[in-house]
Parts: sequence; C-alpha cells; structure tokens
Amino acid sequence: MKTEKQLEGNFRNLFMVLMSLCDSTIKNKIENTSEYPKLMKRLDSLGLLSVIKKLVYTGSTNEYDVRHNKATALLNLMNLHQEKFQSIQDFRDQYLAMKKVCDVLDLRIGRCETDAKEILKKKNVTNPTDTQLNKAMDQVEEEQHAIIFMYKMDRHKYGNILDQMENDVLQKKDPFPKTVSKASTLMEGWKGKSGNYVNKYNEANDGIAFATDGKEEKAGNKNHKKKEITCFKCGKKGNYSN
Repeated sequence: MKTEKQLEGNFRNLFMVLMSLCDSTIKNKIENTSEYPKLMKRLDSLGLLSVIKKLVYTGSTNEYDVRHNKATALLNLMNLHQEKFQSIQDFRDQYLAMKKVCDVLDLRIGRCETDAKEILKKKNVTNPTDTQLNKAMDQVEEEQHAIIFMYKMDRHKYGNILDQMENDVLQKKDPFPKTVSKASTLMEGWKGKSGNYVNKYNEANDGIAFATDGKEEKAGNKNHKKKEITCFKCGKKGNYSN
C-alpha cells in the first residue's frame, strides 16, 4: 500500500514537472485539448508527453493543421541540400532533425512491405511475423534515407563518389551505406574525392561567356596587313615610310 502511494505521488510529481517545463503558450494549448481532463485525472505522464510532442512538432492537435504541417515538413526535407561550406556532420544533424519531424508526423519514406519481405527471404524467412516484418521495413526505410542523404550532399565535392557508386550498382553490387550515420562517415573518410567535379556548368568555362568589342580582332588584322606591305624606300616587308 505504501509503495502504491509512493508511485502515485511520483506520477503526480512527474506530471506537474512536465507541465511546469512548458511555456504558457504550450500549457494553454495542452489544457484546451480534449485529452487533458483524462490525462489529469489519471496523471498520465506518457500521454502528456505524447500531446506535448505533437504540439511542438505540428503546432496544433487539429487535424487540418497536421495535414498542412505534414506537407511543409515533407517539402522541407525534399528541398534540403548541403550548403557549400557546410560540414558533413552539420548537414547530417540537420537531415536527421528533419527526418525526426517527419517520423513524428508519421511521414515514413520507403516502408515497402515487398522490399521488406525480399530482405527476409534472403534470411530464409518466408512467413514473417508482424514483428519481423516491421523490423525489416525499418531497415528498408533507414537504407532509403541513407541513399537520399548522400544525393543531397554537395555534388561539386562528392559527385565523383556517387558516380562510382552508380557504376557499382550497374554491376549488380550494393555500394550504398545502410544508415545515414554510416553514409556520413563514409563520405568524410573517402579517399580521392575531388572538388573539381565536371558537369554541364563547369566543363568548359563554368557557364560564363565573355563578349568582346572587336578591337582586339581589328588590331590583329591591322598587324597582319602591315606584314604584307613592302617599304618603297628600303624594299623590305613589314615596315613602310610615310
């Protein structure tokens, strides 16, 4: 009986601590949710954490706002690319943070059941349990993010590495890392990466064209004509007397 009272007191304290850590805006939103009376009655700290997380990532528990924030989060992830002077570690952390937002909003990329079953089939698992299937889909999703992460890196610096990996894929090899962290480590330590990746913009002249006013060409023609002139005084070509 004493233990139960202590446990109940701990839950109440945790609930109150969580509420005290929220700013006034979040606290008001929590108290205005339909779940709050039940959470308060049961001192459901885990349920409270779930509501807080949803509010922090989406700004609201309203379904309309969630759909809008899902679209925004997905667009942010799609438009994300490594900046010119951004380190691999900083870009990795930025990518994982955006991935976390998508996970919380239930925006899962690459969770293909067919691909998961193919992985399990290679392990001689033909009739997987739900647990095995979900674990395999987690693996497929993580591998997809690793590949996407690599293609979002600075192509000017790491384009040659990706070209080599694409060539390996053509040879039916599996060169891509299986997690974002491993992809980051691989790109950081790769030997022979070049900062002079050739593409259609920098192959010949970096896409820059220069115009001339024709003065150089006229001067060249004038000097050429002068070489053909024979001086009437000395009889030599290339100079003349007025």
